[in-house]
Amino acid sequence: MDSSIIITSIGIGAGLFVGLIIFWFFHSVVKRRLGSDQFLQAINTAQLKSGKDQRRHPRIAVSWSATMEIGQLSVNVRLKNISLGGAFIICQEPVPLDEKLRIYLKVPNQDRFALNAEVVWSNMNMPEAKVIHRGLGVKFVQNTEAARTRLEEAIAYQESLTGVAAG
Repeated sequence: MDSSIIITSIGIGAGLFVGLIIFWFFHSVVKRRLGSDQFLQAINTAQLKSGKDQRRHPRIAVSWSATMEIGQLSVNVRLKNISLGGAFIICQEPVPLDEKLRIYLKVPNQDRFALNAEVVWSNMNMPEAKVIHRGLGVKFVQNTEAARTRLEEAIAYQESLTGVAAG
């Protein structure tokens, strides 16, 4: 009787051990294949496809040069579109989600100005064939009233040139 309890306990323990190994294996494979950034982007894409764009401010198409500072790193980038709430930045450097950065915008016919931003999505982990422009989406955070006014003026200037706001 004692040996049957021992054998049963060993069987249960071995079953749990094998189950944990299988769980770890599948978790590792899924994490490696998807990547955390891509998983979050898939969630954001699903939200956008669920009906309507979640943005509060309309985006306008631009092609502005900028310098992005992430800690001690300074990277030259290009903005593809912008709104009062955020922008899409064409950038080859991988930047983690939630990373805080400073963007120095070079708007045509205006002085350069800086905005604080936070990375909200990135397509760095997407397959190359599925990406038109490698980059990241940022939202503008903790900016001064003067910086927000400069952004409004830059957007108004761009809209006066094109006469069209992009959605």
